[in-house]
Amino acid sequence: MIDILLQKAGAKIGREMKTRGDCELLSNAIFEILDVDLSYNTIRRLYGLAPAVKPSVNTLNIIAKFCDYKNFTHFTQTHIYEKKSDISQLVYKAVYVSDTAEIIDLVKNIKKSSPDFIGFLINLTRELLYNNQFLILDTVYRLKELNCNNFTYSEILELGNSIGLLLRKVKIKEDLLIINTNFLRCVYLTFVDYSSLNGYYGAWADQVFAKSRTQEINTFTAAILEFKNFLNNREINDQFGNLAFSKNVHPILCSRLMAIKLLVHNKDETTALLDKYYKIHSPNKLIQIDYSFELFLIAILTKNSLLMSYLIRSLNDSILFHYQKHYLNSFNLMCMYYYKWTGNLTRQKEYASLFELSYVRNSYEEFILLLYNVYLYADTKSSSKKASIKRAYDRLSEKMQYPYFSESFLEEYFIS
Repeated sequence: MIDILLQKAGAKIGREMKTRGDCELLSNAIFEILDVDLSYNTIRRLYGLAPAVKPSVNTLNIIAKFCDYKNFTHFTQTHIYEKKSDISQLVYKAVYVSDTAEIIDLVKNIKKSSPDFIGFLINLTRELLYNNQFLILDTVYRLKELNCNNFTYSEILELGNSIGLLLRKVKIKEDLLIINTNFLRCVYLTFVDYSSLNGYYGAWADQVFAKSRTQEINTFTAAILEFKNFLNNREINDQFGNLAFSKNVHPILCSRLMAIKLLVHNKDETTALLDKYYKIHSPNKLIQIDYSFELFLIAILTKNSLLMSYLIRSLNDSILFHYQKHYLNSFNLMCMYYYKWTGNLTRQKEYASLFELSYVRNSYEEFILLLYNVYLYADTKSSSKKASIKRAYDRLSEKMQYPYFSESFLEEYFIS
């Protein structure tokens, strides 16, 4: 950050700060503007033209004030936003001109130089989508720089959840993006829009399944479409063999495949299937909740108290309470259901106090909210509150159009 500040100071006087004369000129300029005497020898040391010493806070504050900041701290706090603003302007200009080569060069340069490449990529992707520049977007996401293996899991989540919301409004009109592996992995596999399986996301899944060329994406999509069948009260099939037990499949996808297996098989096979599943995956304690994530939702949806009980016994609370809030919230919701069902008021209240809608990811928000309304409806004795909750449930159910969420699902869920 000090180097950046020194570059700004040199730029203000139009010099590259390579000679003693440059340092004298900067010293004079500081005195004229700030009425502060910062010797040219101190400036020479700052720019490496004399034996260097660590600059004092006072010296850094003077340079920062010369560059129109309040002090050095103000500069460090402000610079990152200035940089983002500069990058945003470059994005807007490049998209406006619609020059593919210019945009590709911009992506490559920002990838090398900016610590906030994900923020830049979100901005660029949104602008290209808003302006219907699908062909350019396809070209961008085919770059090796955008291979999802180059990003951390948290970066992929940030990217997918930021872009995914926009896709609820912007319809992708180019088939190329449907088979663009990087785009699918960064967005489609990350922003799993459970509220729109009968809408744009379900249509997207149909197209991807018909055209995708990778086994990973095909398996993911087939599982999504089977879940869509379940919510639409249609027959579902376990077409995935033993993939749920594979250590080479992503933990979340494993949990979705296992959920489908449990839906298809008889309930008296539940314990045996789970024993086999966790025997294989439980050594990975740190991500055991990942292997369980979709099972929380299926347990609630199917009123499977046996599955709920098994999951509660199997998962280690000491790990759960330090894990990702989104996954933990689904576990907490399932526990609220289970302990209400079993009449354990103390434990029910404990998990109800831990559950927070604010931690639910955008793609799951409406789906989880609908399930939360079912719990609230059964947990309140107030007729007026029940009516209000029912209206909220009906609005969400009508919007999602899943026949599974009937009026009886709300009103009779906790009736044995």
